[in-house]
Order: sequence, then C-alpha cells, then structure tokens
Amino acid sequence: MHLWRLMTLANAVQKRIRELLIKEDISMYKLARIGGISPNTAQGLMSKKYRSVNLRTVMQIIQAFEMTPSEFFDSPLFIDPNLEVD
Repeated sequence: MHLWRLMTLANAVQKRIRELLIKEDISMYKLARIGGISPNTAQGLMSKKYRSVNLRTVMQIIQAFEMTPSEFFDSPLFIDPNLEVD
C-alpha cells in the first residue's frame, strides 16, 4: 500500500518560491535582501521543518519578485482543494 502525503500550504509556497528563484535566476539570499527580510527568516521559510508560513513574510517575498499576490498564487500548486493548512 502506498501512502500519499497531502501537500501543505507551506510546502506549496516553498515550491512556488523555488520555481520563481530559478526563473529569475536569483538566490534566496538576494531575494531576502530585496524583500527586506533577514536571511535567517528566508532560510526558515524554505526549511521543511516549518509547517506554516507567515503571511507578512510571504507578502514581502511576493513584492521582492515584483509580483501581485494574484500572480504569485496563480500556479497549479495552489489549485488542490485538499491543500492542508496548518
């Protein structure tokens, strides 16, 4: 029997950030500097040990990408109606 783990909102945000970092060819450290967040906060956000995301931090990252929230969340990662929110 194969156990399938549901994706959490934190996982989806992490994956979306990674996608955009690759697309924009910038490091998480540089994004943190642009967004005005500490490297430790950025590292914590991207760590799998965190089960939730801070909306303020996510908004700072979205702004650092020069995107709107609609553009950031316009991804198949956020379509799943069973996305776990912790």
